[in-house]
Amino acid sequence: MRRFVKIKLPKPTWREVLVEFIGALIGIGVLVGLGDLTSVPLLWAPLGGTLVLVFGAHASPYSQPMNVLGGHLLSAGLGLILLWILPHTEISLIITVGLVIAAMRLTRLTHPPAGANPIVIYLTSASWAVLPTLALGAVVILILGFFVHKFSAHAYPAH
Repeated sequence: MRRFVKIKLPKPTWREVLVEFIGALIGIGVLVGLGDLTSVPLLWAPLGGTLVLVFGAHASPYSQPMNVLGGHLLSAGLGLILLWILPHTEISLIITVGLVIAAMRLTRLTHPPAGANPIVIYLTSASWAVLPTLALGAVVILILGFFVHKFSAHAYPAH
């Protein structure tokens, strides 16, 4: 019988937490504005997950710019294509999410919050306008991450 291994994350300093908190506040503020402009506020969920990774787990491979931007665009693009091709059923959603995860792994663009994109696309029957919105949201988060981490003694993106 296997036991769960408890992995202890390094304890952040108060300065790191404060700087990351401010970056996340600014980031979610921008995302709320984008959601209002595009009428797809459900995009806040996957991009909110991106904020957690970029600000709270900046060294993770899943937090790096190529994974953030590529993962969001790949998952949304594939989600839109499959929404257009497949019937609008729960089985189609299940297949789509599985294919999105496989595609992110195969292309090495895995970004866990992007796995929510096909769900949002399915729930809202979103249009192709989702792609530039996600791209803009991801780029804003990446730029904020770069500048915010300058104040937290961490390099972002990780080397």
